[in-house]
Amino acid sequence: MIVETTVRVVVHYVAAAEPFKDAHTDRSETVGHLKERVLLAFGLTEGPTPEGSTVSYTLYHHKTPLENLQQTLGELVGEHHELELKLVQQITQG
Repeated sequence: MIVETTVRVVVHYVAAAEPFKDAHTDRSETVGHLKERVLLAFGLTEGPTPEGSTVSYTLYHHKTPLENLQQTLGELVGEHHELELKLVQQITQG
């Protein structure tokens, strides 16, 4: 029996022309690490803005926010081999 150790990840972000894609993401990678890579790929940063607001980003699997940044992608996808996520921006007024 062959055990898949990777998962294909696609992350859509409405302001990006193309989605983030990684065909060989390790199943042991955490949601938090993936989020860091996705933000970097899209050229995004979280934190305060010069206007005093705070910008944050959340990954969603279907309509569920991925709030446990320590969860592994393998735990998230189970037996599936592909993971499609959405990156959503939140702006909190300061």
